[in-house]
Amino acid sequence: MTRCRARPSRTAPPARSQAGFTLVEVVLAMVLLATMMLLLYSGLSFALRSWDAADVGGRAVADRRIGENFLRRELTEVFPMRWKDPTTVKVAFTGEPERLRFVSTRPVGASLGGLSLVGVEVEGDARRDGRHLVMRRSLPDDEAKDFGPLERSSEKPSILVEDVASVTFSYFGAESDFGEPKWMDAWTFPGRIPQMIRMRVKSADGTMLPEMVAKVMLGEEAGCLENSFQRMCRPRRSP
Repeated sequence: MTRCRARPSRTAPPARSQAGFTLVEVVLAMVLLATMMLLLYSGLSFALRSWDAADVGGRAVADRRIGENFLRRELTEVFPMRWKDPTTVKVAFTGEPERLRFVSTRPVGASLGGLSLVGVEVEGDARRDGRHLVMRRSLPDDEAKDFGPLERSSEKPSILVEDVASVTFSYFGAESDFGEPKWMDAWTFPGRIPQMIRMRVKSADGTMLPEMVAKVMLGEEAGCLENSFQRMCRPRRSP
C-alpha cells in the first residue's frame, strides 16, 4: 500500500506596499517648481522690458532723424526775401545763438502758395511737461517789414526733436564778398545770409546729439524780385 507523502506547503510572499511620495517630497517638489516658474517669469519680463526699451529708443532716434532731415531741407531752401522797406536793404533772416528766423520757399499749407516765414527754437510744452525743438510757420504780410506775423501766429508749432534742454545755432559766412568767411555765434549782417548753418542740440538728459550742418543754396541775388530797387542786386563774386 503506497503511502502518500504530504508536500510541504509554500506560503505566499507578502504583497509589496504601493510606492508614494511623502509630504516632505511633495513640498520640495512644489518649491522647486515655484522657483523654476519665478526664474522663467523673470527672464521673460526682462526680455520684454529690453524689447520695449529698444523699441522706444529706436522710435525716438527715427523721429529725431526725421525732424532733423526736415529742418535740413528747410535750411537748404532758405529764400533771401527782402523786407519791403524803401529806406534800407534788409534780408529777411535773423540768426541768433538760440533762435532762428528765415523765409522758406515751402508754403504754409498744401492749399496755399508762395513763401512762408519760419521760426525754429526750443519751447516748453505744458501738456507734455517738457521742452522741445519746434518750428513755427506763418504767411508774410503784403507789406511785411519784420517777423511780426510769425510772432503773432496762433498756429500750433511742429515738434522737430522732443525732450530738448537747449539748442545752439552758429553761422558760416562773411560780411562781404571780400571778407574771409568764418563761423559765428550770431548773424549780424542784415544785407546778407550765411553760407552754412550749424545746429547743436542737447537732450533733456544732458546728452549732446550729433550736430547738423546745412548749406544754404541760394544767394542774396535770388531775392531781387522781392526788392523794388532791383538795380542794387549784384551777383556774388566767385570764390
